[in-house]
Amino acid sequence: MQQPTRLIRDSVDRLKLEVSLPGGRYQLSLDDRAIIVLTDKLGLTERDTVPEPFVPFFVAMGDAWFPNQRDADAIIEDFSSDETLSSSERSALVSYVTESNIAERNAERVRSVLGNSSIADDVPPRDLQIVDLPSLPDSLTPDESTGPTVKDGNPEPEATDTEGSDRSKPKIASDLEQIPGIGPQRADQLVEGGVTSLETLADSRPGYLADIPGISEGVASVAVEGARELVGRTKPANERLRDQTGVSEPVFDPALSALAASGVPASEAIPKLRTLYGPTVADIDGVTGQQAYYLHEAGYQAPYDIVQASQEELTDVYQIGAKSAESIRAAADAMLGEQ
Repeated sequence: MQQPTRLIRDSVDRLKLEVSLPGGRYQLSLDDRAIIVLTDKLGLTERDTVPEPFVPFFVAMGDAWFPNQRDADAIIEDFSSDETLSSSERSALVSYVTESNIAERNAERVRSVLGNSSIADDVPPRDLQIVDLPSLPDSLTPDESTGPTVKDGNPEPEATDTEGSDRSKPKIASDLEQIPGIGPQRADQLVEGGVTSLETLADSRPGYLADIPGISEGVASVAVEGARELVGRTKPANERLRDQTGVSEPVFDPALSALAASGVPASEAIPKLRTLYGPTVADIDGVTGQQAYYLHEAGYQAPYDIVQASQEELTDVYQIGAKSAESIRAAADAMLGEQ
């Protein structure tokens, strides 16, 4: 059964879209521009249903992306653009499309989505604002006042915290290398792109960082999430996985580091590692083999997924009635509480 697209929060408290695609339910990462449209323009809150026609535009604009850099064009084809929109929803979508700066690399994809959408007659292609690259936000603009000290007409090299290292290397580059998946080359690319501190990186939008040469959206998300962990804004991913599975933190360290190096951020890795290392829906007390099959087919693979679902969503699953949904959620919650 095709389930509606919903606005959810992931394990690091970031808003995402939960969508149905061939093969199951997936989480779609969102940039701030898409979140503003959904929460401020449409007034949606967590677990609300998202109008399907918005999703292809978010993906085409680069304001939404899938794990492991899935083919955006193939993803877009799986979403309907013909769903009837209310007048306010239609207005919000038209405003989003016409008022957003569209990176040149995404222009052709956006035009294609527009041509197949229900708002095609409302937005002439000439009204699209195509730009080469958006300018970096102020938080990512290098501050000349913090540059190397000039002495006798020559800049003095900056010191690093590592004894014996290249003392001409900016300290921020060394700080960035503490993030799993961010090695010397990626750290230098981020610094050259304007990143001046871990704090500004933690405040950054992955969409902006992805415009830095050599930095993909996945790597940008890895960098931002890693910075948030280092400055203490979020709990380390290995600790969160320990809490959700009962497996010790060191087990997850190599997997998380290797995935980060491939451009898979922790927010995308955690659901899969939780399923691989933790209990499944079949381990929940009272869940029959038949129910476990249909729950897994609907995208609910682990007890954590059950706890995050609403009563209404669970009863949408074949062979799960209202009474079963209530007892399954209670058993899943108890299982997680024991770990």
